[in-house]
Amino acid sequence: MSSITLKLRQKRSMLRLLNEGRSILEYKFEPNAFIIPQWILAPPEVRNAMTTLQYKAMVAIYGMKSLMVTRDSRYFELCPKKPCSIAYQLHQSSMRRLLEWKEDWDFDNPTLAAAAKIPRDSLQFCVDPIAYGRFTYEYTDKIDVFMSGAFQSWRQLRDEVGHLAYRLMSHRPYDYKEWRGWWEGKFAHEMWKWEVCLEGLILPTWEEIIDDVYLMISDRVENAQDLANSFYISSPM
Repeated sequence: MSSITLKLRQKRSMLRLLNEGRSILEYKFEPNAFIIPQWILAPPEVRNAMTTLQYKAMVAIYGMKSLMVTRDSRYFELCPKKPCSIAYQLHQSSMRRLLEWKEDWDFDNPTLAAAAKIPRDSLQFCVDPIAYGRFTYEYTDKIDVFMSGAFQSWRQLRDEVGHLAYRLMSHRPYDYKEWRGWWEGKFAHEMWKWEVCLEGLILPTWEEIIDDVYLMISDRVENAQDLANSFYISSPM
């Protein structure tokens, strides 16, 4: 591994830790998280509001999942969308093969032979900053619509439920204290599990995604250096 590749790998690892959160695709929606425990003497109005809040959260979560699916297609969006173009077809198939490559080496069984790397001649990439810029623009627009729509609706109702509980329960200090303990404790923690996934929706810049592909080629393709060095300047056919 060259010193340049090593430094690049360290840089991208640090950026991933800073910029990327958990994937919302790994999160399983939990309706029971919105059920107020029976031992908390919450008014029917508050319990009913939690049912509506559950629906708002579900809409937001599935909206995030849809955005993440779009984000996960980013490597294919490096090439202009021209289905009849040979360059486009080759980029799609090459990128799919690169992403699907798995290293067979097992930490628990180091004697297992390493996976065969992809033959260099079987891959051909086509990367265009204008194409990725267009994808970035469209994706950012979807993020804006989501944040001002489904996510804002969830956040607003959550605040309203908190105010409703205070208005109806504050005259019963003990009951309200029990409610607040659950609301700000277990419930908030359950919501954090999916809200934190917002960070994972951030789209890499052009430079970052090119660096990622460069490193994948270096790791997964035999005699990769020439290809890794050349794919930066590939042009559409």
